[in-house]
Amino acid sequence: MCNDQQLTHCQELIRKCNILVLATSGNDGIHTSLMAYASSADCSEIYMVSNRKSRKWQNLSQNAQVSLLIDDRDGKLSDRRHEIKALTVKGTFVPVTDKSEIKTIKSAIADTAPAIADAFSGPENSIIRIKADSFQLLN
Repeated sequence: MCNDQQLTHCQELIRKCNILVLATSGNDGIHTSLMAYASSADCSEIYMVSNRKSRKWQNLSQNAQVSLLIDDRDGKLSDRRHEIKALTVKGTFVPVTDKSEIKTIKSAIADTAPAIADAFSGPENSIIRIKADSFQLLN
């Protein structure tokens, strides 16, 4: 990210959207997952919820480096393709262990994706926190 204006555009896209693609890498290769998410106020952290037995969790335990893709293609594919913005976030998985922080993050994710909130409320699920290392915006 080069300047404040570009960072602002990245933050706007993160705040506007609520679905991303998470790419993880483990011993058996690269794995991608479509995920609902929420972010910290400054967009320096992205939060998701997933089952700890999933392949993405296995990969995160082997390699904390991830890539996220956030885009605004919804409703633009047919006649406004030139307006699509795509943001790649390179980041690092950082575990969340504080119970009050977990509750706050789960609530934020439920607010962004209420239709799936019940699906990640069980004890086998946990927070995936990604600390953004860099942003690359295509617009």
